[in-house]
Amino acid sequence: MKICLCTTPIRPKPTTYPPFGSLAVIQALRKVGENTKFYHIDYHRYNDAQNHKYFLDNQFDVVAISAVVSTAYAYTKYLVNLVKNVSPKTKIIVGGGLAASSEILHRKAKVDYCVIGDGEIIIQNLVKSIRENKTSDSDLNKIKGITYIDNKDVFRFTGYEHALPSGLIERPDWTILEQDKSIDHYIREETVSYWQDDTEDWEEGKKITTIEVAKGCVARCTFCHRFEKGYRVSPQDSIIQHMKMLKEKYNVKYFTFGDENFGSYKKETLELIEKMSAEGFIWRAGGVRAHTVDLETLKTWKRNGCFNVTYGIESGSPTMLKVMEKKITVEQNIKALKWTYEAGLSTILQLVIGMPGETDKTIDETIDFMMKTMPYYSDVFRKQLSLVFSVNYAQALPGTPLYEWAREHKYVGKDIDSEEAYLIKISDTDAYDNDHFLNYTQQPLLKVLGWRTKIYWKAFRWHATNNLNIKLTKIQILKGLISVIINKIFKTKINSSLKNTLDSCYTGIHKDQYYNNSDYSYLQYGLKLLLPWNKWTYPFISILVAYKEAKNAKWFFKLIFDHIIWSFNVFKKFDLPKDTLRKIVQITDTDQSLEIRKGR
Repeated sequence: MKICLCTTPIRPKPTTYPPFGSLAVIQALRKVGENTKFYHIDYHRYNDAQNHKYFLDNQFDVVAISAVVSTAYAYTKYLVNLVKNVSPKTKIIVGGGLAASSEILHRKAKVDYCVIGDGEIIIQNLVKSIRENKTSDSDLNKIKGITYIDNKDVFRFTGYEHALPSGLIERPDWTILEQDKSIDHYIREETVSYWQDDTEDWEEGKKITTIEVAKGCVARCTFCHRFEKGYRVSPQDSIIQHMKMLKEKYNVKYFTFGDENFGSYKKETLELIEKMSAEGFIWRAGGVRAHTVDLETLKTWKRNGCFNVTYGIESGSPTMLKVMEKKITVEQNIKALKWTYEAGLSTILQLVIGMPGETDKTIDETIDFMMKTMPYYSDVFRKQLSLVFSVNYAQALPGTPLYEWAREHKYVGKDIDSEEAYLIKISDTDAYDNDHFLNYTQQPLLKVLGWRTKIYWKAFRWHATNNLNIKLTKIQILKGLISVIINKIFKTKINSSLKNTLDSCYTGIHKDQYYNNSDYSYLQYGLKLLLPWNKWTYPFISILVAYKEAKNAKWFFKLIFDHIIWSFNVFKKFDLPKDTLRKIVQITDTDQSLEIRKGR
């Protein structure tokens, strides 16, 4: 049979995270002799004409679509429609995070089969069945890990396949990406990065890539979808041999571990990093649970080539951590950040805001946490504050308790048409994109949009005072702002202490992504320096936030009006969650799709 594995766009722009899932499926199919081509849409971003020609010319028997996230729904539906039009007999399989919405994919996008969970074994069994023309209901029911619509028009889920054992996890075949001509995107040189700032033995010409040492996740965060149950670490020798291959063949010295729970097994991790150190590798851990580290562990990581550890902090509010089911305390997060700093490692603060139950109080708790911990992560990144923070809005994805909560509270309709409309709404968006943001907080939208601004506002004031050593008086800042406005209106070039100070702070160092020596930069940062965020300045700042976030005049006035109305308690208030959403959601559905949507 002729088989094609194609990717869908994961984010509006291609990420540097290699398509490990797609490579694993291709390798699994080729292992059993199936002729499988790779059509990498996520990287190449082929246009309609190119897609049409490719599938028309090839007439595949099977097209398997890797849709990693639910935001790929609109594109997946478009692709299925295109393939079916030019090649009506082609069977289409969809796997990845989007498969949590498998019934919608079957009924609205006309997908033939969905794969749930690790795809390697499941795809082998399913393709074999298609090859042998064994696709009756009784045949399909024997294949674990798939969904389909039976002959009576009933949605069927055959139950989970056993998770892939660690010993069967294969290393990715990078030659597939060579043939695809995308490998230089994933194994690349970095010319401007925090890698150089934080790595004493940075070598020009050495390359960087991301690898995985494990599958799965031990956590059950209520906003995060995971099909894989449990955490499975690959054999150490296999990992080291793979890294040595990347070093010898592609000149890779720097690695990011893309795992969700790196270091959870301390003894095995210690053995692994000692072997890595012997090879001279420099590395960062991209996903670590804060309660699994201590000072000595982090010092050991540092001695063995680590320079950066990233934690999923998410919030500084005990209430929100409980709603998210993080199973970690604020105190544990503070200790982890402090120990990371003391060990000489850098880190990044990742936050998720806008979960049900979020209020001014919980945001202020997060900001208090941020202020307490800023010295532990801002010092390394004193040149680029933008690298220190990642603030994203909570996004309800199928397969999560948050999604079921959104359905229960009618943010997402429960019928197929309503769910599809929601999936289309969030298609092709990033988590920090507020264009398609659903407000789950029972707070006015302007307030919610202002929370992220407030976090950055407070962070910059701390950064300016402590890292950039900006000591301007309020009079100097005010004069500077006036000069900026005059310059803008009359096209003049009046110098000011504000302009000179900001320019001097950023001269000769990496420019903050928001600072570009423009009038807007001076105005933006000048206001942040001049105005503290309190009840007296809040009305003015809210207007600025509305101006910044609104896409047109109508939206601007609606944001302001809704905020005023809410202030007078006209909006109906709901009880705020104070426990994990998994316990709060009152699931009443009885159909089989629920088992998939709620995750494992």
